[in-house]
Amino acid sequence: MLILRLRSFTIIFLAAFALFLFFTEKVWAHEGWGIVVDLQGQVYFGDIPTNTIWKITREGKLELVATNQHSHSLIEGDGGNIYGAHENGSVWRIAPDGSFSEILPLTRDFPLSLHSFIIDRNGIIYSMNAGSVQSGQVMLLKRMPDGQVTTLAGSTRGHRDGRGGEAQFTGIDGMAWAPDGSLYLTDGAYVRRVTMDGTVRTIGGGELTSESWGEDLMGLAVAPRGDVFVADYSNRRILKIAPDESIQTVLETGWVWSPTGISIVGEDLYILEHLRMPLVLLGNFGIGAYARVRKISPDGTVTTLATVWGRNTRIFSIVLITVIALFVLARRFRKQKKMRRIHDTDAA
Repeated sequence: MLILRLRSFTIIFLAAFALFLFFTEKVWAHEGWGIVVDLQGQVYFGDIPTNTIWKITREGKLELVATNQHSHSLIEGDGGNIYGAHENGSVWRIAPDGSFSEILPLTRDFPLSLHSFIIDRNGIIYSMNAGSVQSGQVMLLKRMPDGQVTTLAGSTRGHRDGRGGEAQFTGIDGMAWAPDGSLYLTDGAYVRRVTMDGTVRTIGGGELTSESWGEDLMGLAVAPRGDVFVADYSNRRILKIAPDESIQTVLETGWVWSPTGISIVGEDLYILEHLRMPLVLLGNFGIGAYARVRKISPDGTVTTLATVWGRNTRIFSIVLITVIALFVLARRFRKQKKMRRIHDTDAA
């Protein structure tokens, strides 16, 4: 009887969990791509499941920097400052001394989404427009330090190269500056190059991936020599687009992990990875390892710098071990009961 109950419970649990995945994947299936390395060689990265900013010290210690900070992007600015943003219309800064401050307070009806954003050395903020889903308009906006907002490029949702309003975007995630002052974006399955006159061009020959679980390309970074490194979340790999636009796979992250963000220091690549869908939901429940940072050296050596574990991992492990132990005991009890029944039959 106990065995049947355990089996029934397992079936019900798996069915309920499958329904949960089906109905909530669009709500839960999002990760951040924010990762930067400061002037001291410390790695900062965002943790969207817990709205946390972490730091990996030069000694390799994982330290908590800030909580209640839901920033998909992290931006390294001049002077060693690191910037993040809330999608409610505010931008914050971590100074080189570790102090935290808001540089753009909460602003109602803020026209920039700040889901992805970047700041230039003049303090101009670039981001996609807020309300793009409702309006069907996807535009790359620029906000001047005095608050003036203009459109650099974009119009109705779609994919088209061109200048200003002739260009079309599907949805902007990663953003990175190139040495020549142009801006590179991940736009759905594409990588786009935007010059400061608003000219948009697709690089890499077109679509670089296919959508999986509502995700495709995420973060990217541009090396000093012009190579563009892209986190292909959907296909679990890091791509390199050379200046001649040839494409090479630099790293495959396996079935469990997917890359979301990239930072470049010298010739080293720092990769932020999350569990891929649907395993990423474990991070939302605080169970197991759900985020990690790895470094790729020029010789191809891959080193894990830090792994983030869910706060409920220990209690989940205890419950799981208890359930397994009860299952084993139940099977043993059933086997012993069966042996006694055979023995009693033989004795009779």
